[in-house]
Amino acid sequence: MPLERVLIQRFRNLHAVDIEIGDALSWVVGPNAAGKTALLEAIYCLGRGRSFRGRRFGSLIEQGFSASRIQGWVRHPLGASRIAWSSSADERAQHQGSGSTLPVRLICEWTHALVDGEPALRRRFVDWNLSLWERSAPALFSRYRRLAAQRNAWLRSGAGSSFGPPVWDRPYAEALAAVFEARARFFAALVEAFHRLSAEADWLTEIEPHWDGLVADRSELLARLEQMRAADRDRGFTYLGASRADFSFRSRGQPWLASRGQGKVAGIMIQLAAEAVVSAADGRAAVWLVDDLDAELSPEWSARIMALLRRQPGQILVTALPGKMPIDASRAAEDAVFHVEHGRVEPADMHLS
Repeated sequence: MPLERVLIQRFRNLHAVDIEIGDALSWVVGPNAAGKTALLEAIYCLGRGRSFRGRRFGSLIEQGFSASRIQGWVRHPLGASRIAWSSSADERAQHQGSGSTLPVRLICEWTHALVDGEPALRRRFVDWNLSLWERSAPALFSRYRRLAAQRNAWLRSGAGSSFGPPVWDRPYAEALAAVFEARARFFAALVEAFHRLSAEADWLTEIEPHWDGLVADRSELLARLEQMRAADRDRGFTYLGASRADFSFRSRGQPWLASRGQGKVAGIMIQLAAEAVVSAADGRAAVWLVDDLDAELSPEWSARIMALLRRQPGQILVTALPGKMPIDASRAAEDAVFHVEHGRVEPADMHLS
């Protein structure tokens, strides 16, 4: 289900962009601050419903205007469907269409954070991919959040004998166990795909993704909730929850100490492994957004990553400075090039590279 067309209005420095995206790899070429990353960011907003850069890079709305809007048309066997995203002056974003309608995957200068960043990032990575891989996962997470809110409200009300028996403990334990079990199933498939990819690429073969999250059955969770009930009542919320989860990379059984470049490669490869798992389950290929690939990577490593990306069945957009495309022996004649300058995006010839 590829992205056919993108219409961008007043987003960052992109005033009015209307482009068609082909099925082959597309190079997004232009000088610094031209709008290359903004183009990828706009497509990311269509897929995920939010920016990957955040407010520290300034407003998402073009200076002098009060709102921005992005539209995309996704091709299906029976035609094309439209998805849209908009942001108003108060920075409230509206997303029309499910994030799973356009799955997007991002490679950028922060990709190494999947190795050395905050646990919340890796947890979101697992849960987002799980939601694409297993159709029942969104409902499972929704049920867990509802029961967590109900149990927390009961705790804040006193959670004593005068408020009745602990009716929320058992359903909460069951919902939490279901989340843990689903994560464990997905992560096992992810590890298998990671090892298969690393063996084929002969890269990072000594690295083992390891699940550090809690794995417990319903009865064990129920017993823990009972033991922690008094402390939970005092703090006003349930300490034992789905946020107690993370994964790490190990080498020969020990924590893997990676350089920034190694961390970026591992972050890319775990995403490639996740895409293999997810696409095999639902038949859809993600749109890959590749920004600043050369950051932290040698030219040889960038070339190896490009070769791995070209094996992906989905669309790929790669930013590059003029004359500084990553070395890529497999560069194909059907590659498209978009030239970006002063917020304008136009199709261009390959000689711009």
